[in-house]
Amino acid sequence: MPLSQPGAEPVETLPAAGPAGDAQTAQSVEPAASGVATAGVLVAGCALLVLRPNLLRATSSPVLLLVAVFSFVGMVGAWWPLPSAGRGSGGVSAGMAVAVGVGGFALGRTIGGGHSPGPLTLHVVILNSLAAVAEEAFFRRLTYAVLNSGGAAWATAGSALLFALVHLATYGSWVLPIDVAAGLILGWQRWATGSWRVPAVTHVLANLLVVI
Repeated sequence: MPLSQPGAEPVETLPAAGPAGDAQTAQSVEPAASGVATAGVLVAGCALLVLRPNLLRATSSPVLLLVAVFSFVGMVGAWWPLPSAGRGSGGVSAGMAVAVGVGGFALGRTIGGGHSPGPLTLHVVILNSLAAVAEEAFFRRLTYAVLNSGGAAWATAGSALLFALVHLATYGSWVLPIDVAAGLILGWQRWATGSWRVPAVTHVLANLLVVI
């Protein structure tokens, strides 16, 4: 929503030639964090996003606060060890997925109308882009991976719903269906391409559509 460094896959299987030409399988494993620790990180990240309006009212440096919040959320989302390697993707190219996603957001912007919430400045563009990348790292990398044990549909829907709920305190209940729809598009991109970077690019461009 206007105002998600890539994480390594936790398991990589590589063929290795053993003695006498026998093929062996060497497995490089990035240890996954415990379930309790991961749950704690998810709760902490969501709490920061939900409490954003209260934190902004309590500070005299709102820009620095937002940078700190989204930097924390983004770094946790991008680098926290994932619980599983996921279940593949739908095989859609990154370019096609971005085109579909941006087209959907542009159509929604055209139908819904509206206007920019403020003047377009460089720091607004940078802050909105930071927020977009941070949220995608958190929701489409970390949250999606945690929920993916129940299947891609559960991961897509669950991450979309959580993404929408954390924005209620900032934007109000009227934005809930819009954010759920946006989260489903971004989650579809995550499944279709196998990467959280594609929804991150789309989210950045979608935020720019709102502020221009």
